[in-house]
Order: sequence, then structure tokens, then C-alpha cells
Amino acid sequence: LNDCTPEQVAAGFIAIAVENMANAIKKISLQRGYDVTQYVLCCFGGAGGQVACLIADTLGMKKIFLHPYAGVLSAYGMGLADVRAIREEGVEQPLAQALILKLEQLMEYLETKTRSKINEANAQVEIVKKVNLKYEGTNSTLTVNFVDDVVLMRQGFEDEHKSRYGFIQLDKNLIVESASVEVIQKMDTPKEPLIIRTRSLNEAPVSVETVRMFTADKWHNAPVYRREDLQPEDSINGPAIIIEKISTIVVEPNWEARLTERNHLILQRFR
Repeated sequence: LNDCTPEQVAAGFIAIAVENMANAIKKISLQRGYDVTQYVLCCFGGAGGQVACLIADTLGMKKIFLHPYAGVLSAYGMGLADVRAIREEGVEQPLAQALILKLEQLMEYLETKTRSKINEANAQVEIVKKVNLKYEGTNSTLTVNFVDDVVLMRQGFEDEHKSRYGFIQLDKNLIVESASVEVIQKMDTPKEPLIIRTRSLNEAPVSVETVRMFTADKWHNAPVYRREDLQPEDSINGPAIIIEKISTIVVEPNWEARLTERNHLILQRFR
């Protein structure tokens, strides 16, 4: 430890933070049977853009998406989010065709109760009906869409169980632990405006300055760009820094940042 430079110590702290964030993503992806290397990492938060490439590298992901409001995406999303209300009730009965009628009646009752919590005037409403299933004698439930076909619901459960746990138990009965109805009031989402390129395609964006940046265990000369100066099809190779009013984006070595016509930044690993 005594041989470490201050920069290496700081990089060690960042590495710990990156590992913790990557592990949180693993819990909702790899541990549920999803291969994250086939997905795009959606970045949010004012500091998210500073470590997005490092997290993607840790997870083996090759592409990152940054919305123009990524730095305040939680607040932006909350303002545009659909209004939801949900009611759930216990069942604890074996899944069988004879139970379908009772479940349909329960769903109607739950829907009536749930609709009373939503202001539906002049609003588009979506109804989502689900059941929580588990193998008899176990406590681990999985949620599937409710349909009036027992075979389809069992198939949905087994597909999810196989994906998450790697096996299924064909000899076990399924128990309907509970049923739920969710009423979703759809909110209007504003269209994202297109931006037009005014520079020629062979004219690259101009950096405002060049700073020293410590990454990959050494110092680099990193150009700094303003987000508002970028235009569609502009491409920036790392190491580089893109600054904007609500966040800072670090483009690590072996990564490329490209702006789309909708003002989205796409970070792509090219090596």
C-alpha cells in the first residue's frame, strides 16, 4: 500500500464503488437468468456518466445509452410516469381448471376496488391481471399473467423457474398463493425533438480544453467537449470528457461516444 500513488489509491476507491454498483445490477439480471452482455446499459444520475464505461466493462457490456436528461432522469421519469394502483388478495389453493372461475370472480372484485383509486376521466387505462404461483411445499413464488388456461399459466411459471433457477419439477403441483389486479392510467409522453446537423460530416467537434485524466492505471491527455456543441453523427473516441449542465460523462479508452439525431449519446466499446 505504501508504494501506491495518491491517484492509484483514488482509483482503488472508484473500483470498489464500481464493483458494488455492478453487483447490484447482477442481482436483478444474472441472478434471474438474464445475460447482461446482450443488453444496453441505461445510465442515469448526475455521477452515472463518470463510471458508466467502467461498470459496463465489469459486466462485459458493450453499449451504453445516455438520455439528454440522464443526470436528472429519476425526476424526469417521475413526472412522466404512468399512475398505477394495485390490489392483491391471498388465495392459497392448487392451480386447477376448476379454480379459474373463482379467480375470474376475484379479479373482477379486485378490479372494481382498484379502479376506485384511479381518476379515469379522459384517461387511457390498462388492466394487468397476475397470479403468484409456487410449487407445493415451497415458499418461492413467481408471478405470471393470469389467463383462463391452466396449462398456459403453468408453462409461464416453468419458463420463468427454468430461467431463474435452472430446473423445473414436473411432479409437483402448483399453488396459487395470491392474485393481483393493477390499473395503469397512461400518461402522455412528449415527443423528443429531432436535432439537425449544421456542420459538414467531415468536420469534427472542437474541444474546449485538454486536461490530464488518470484512468487504466496511467495518465492520459483527455479533450473536454461541451454536450451542447455536439451534433448528430459526431463521434468522440476515448479517453475524453463530455460536460453538460446536469452531469459529466467520461469516455474511457477503447470507448466511442456518438450523438444521435434525438440528442441521445451512445457509448460503444470498439475493442
